[in-house]
Amino acid sequence: MLDPRSPLARMPDSVAVDGGEGDNGQINLNGLDRLLGFNLGIGYAALSFDLDPALRLMDLTPKQTSILWLVEVNPGVTQSQLARLFRMRRATIHQMIASLTRKDLLMLESIESDRRAQGLFITEAGKAKLEEARGVVHSIENSFAGVLTDAEFRMALELLQKIQAGCKA
Repeated sequence: MLDPRSPLARMPDSVAVDGGEGDNGQINLNGLDRLLGFNLGIGYAALSFDLDPALRLMDLTPKQTSILWLVEVNPGVTQSQLARLFRMRRATIHQMIASLTRKDLLMLESIESDRRAQGLFITEAGKAKLEEARGVVHSIENSFAGVLTDAEFRMALELLQKIQAGCKA
């Protein structure tokens, strides 16, 4: 139970939404709006609404774009490292990597220090695709974050990164 003095306890239980005709525009969220996960999910859904179709036109997903981005600056990174970063099963990352290698955007090569392990490397086609995707991502991110001041944007990133760091344990 929330402490009644908490700012969260003083928040309304309903929010205005864009309802249809005859709708008063209110949905009782019964405290869902006070949950971080709910708000993160709604925020990500709002961002994805524009980002997913824009990247799909380039035959990429947001996660595939992130993988290309990371491999470019971390040549030789392994699928296991990416799986840990994204908190995903290695098999799921493997499917994404397989798709990117079939498209000739990434390649797997043995790592000199451990011949059993394979590192990921971006191809020239991958670099070109990533450059195009970065333009789309930056444009949509800028539009999405446009409601925040620079200070609010930095604070939002700092808070999200703090949450991520706390979840790594």
